Amino acid sequence: MKSTRSTLLSGIAGGLALMGAAGATAQTADKPIVLQWQTANLTEKQFEPVWKEMVAAFEAANPGIKIEPVLVARKDHWTKFVTASQARRAPCLVSVDLTTAAYNGYLMALDSYWNAEPEAWRKAWSDEVMKAARWQGKLYGVPIWGGIYAEIYNKDLVTAAGLDPAKPPVNWADYMTWAKALTKDGQWATAILGGKTDTTTRVLLTWIYSNGGEVFNADMTEATFAKNPKSLEAIKTYLGMARDGLAAPAPTTTNYLEQTVMFAQNKIATMRNANWAIAKAEEDNPALKGKLIVAPAPHQIPNAPTLKTMTSTSIAADCPNPEAAWKFIKFEADAKWSIKRAKVANWMPIRSDLANEPEIKSDPMLLTFLKIGENAKPYPLPLPIWADIAAGDIVDAVQKALLAPDTVETVFKDLDAKINRKLKDQ
Repeated sequence: MKSTRSTLLSGIAGGLALMGAAGATAQTADKPIVLQWQTANLTEKQFEPVWKEMVAAFEAANPGIKIEPVLVARKDHWTKFVTASQARRAPCLVSVDLTTAAYNGYLMALDSYWNAEPEAWRKAWSDEVMKAARWQGKLYGVPIWGGIYAEIYNKDLVTAAGLDPAKPPVNWADYMTWAKALTKDGQWATAILGGKTDTTTRVLLTWIYSNGGEVFNADMTEATFAKNPKSLEAIKTYLGMARDGLAAPAPTTTNYLEQTVMFAQNKIATMRNANWAIAKAEEDNPALKGKLIVAPAPHQIPNAPTLKTMTSTSIAADCPNPEAAWKFIKFEADAKWSIKRAKVANWMPIRSDLANEPEIKSDPMLLTFLKIGENAKPYPLPLPIWADIAAGDIVDAVQKALLAPDTVETVFKDLDAKINRKLKDQ
């Protein structure tokens, strides 16, 4: 990793020297600057109306700039970005694992642009939020939206199973009781995520955190998936639902998309997911509107934390038009679009100055997620190699354990050892 990083940084230095001339090209309506924009979410239906409206509004306000969305499947998002970055052809605007991308020299530091903005604008984000957008003291992205993980239930299926929707499970024992009642021919309580994306890792972490477990030691120099007894217990409990027939079949190919589709089709009664999954499920099945219950994930310790993601928009290191890209980032971060993302796509607002906006306060479901998110651990984890670990090593371990349930402890001991070797090499 170190040698790759050094090579990339030396190449980027040459690329940056060329940016001045390229960036100085005049912007005109007849010959606009074209900025490619890649995130993992542009193909999701609930976000499509928001980003299309936003892009149209931005282009109308900036006739010399055109936005070219890069549509890519979630599972291919990181790989496509890395490949393009190594060829110095990455889209100018990207939302990726910020720490890993910055460490590898794939992103441009944005401090000069950020510091040039009015203080009142910069104060819209808390210091804690901005810490997650920095690497080694430099800013590499602007936080745009986030997600809070909770348990989402289908009220009709819960009621049909003779359960009380007003009293969702509080702990694991309650949850397993519900899971058995919600499982019958052609219907399962939930879905285990074991597909090849880091959503598999996100959901696994929620189970570990709900039991008071950790996946690293305090200074993040040692992996503890199997070493920490509470973490291992959580892993066994979660993955064990597949073995016990309480989760939908084919978990090793189940990603976010498959999970939400099954939920929309009433094949699973509950899903562990972030707030945006509600908009996705209701888009697929409008009959679900008003029939969903959101509750904290069942937990084994008091005040157990959940998982909270944060997505920033960054500028690729070799972007020839960073000034134009910065204009788009500022536009995307505007309060208007933050509120639209929350109301239409169920994406949590990151700006701290929006909590009292009437449109936010009037949405009970949104407020429930925000309340749950008051006690949350941030994601992604601040490790330079986290993207490879989260989308690769951990997912591989989950898949192996699902295919051979009796080997869970051995598989995750091997995972700890593998990650520890990578931590020493970084």
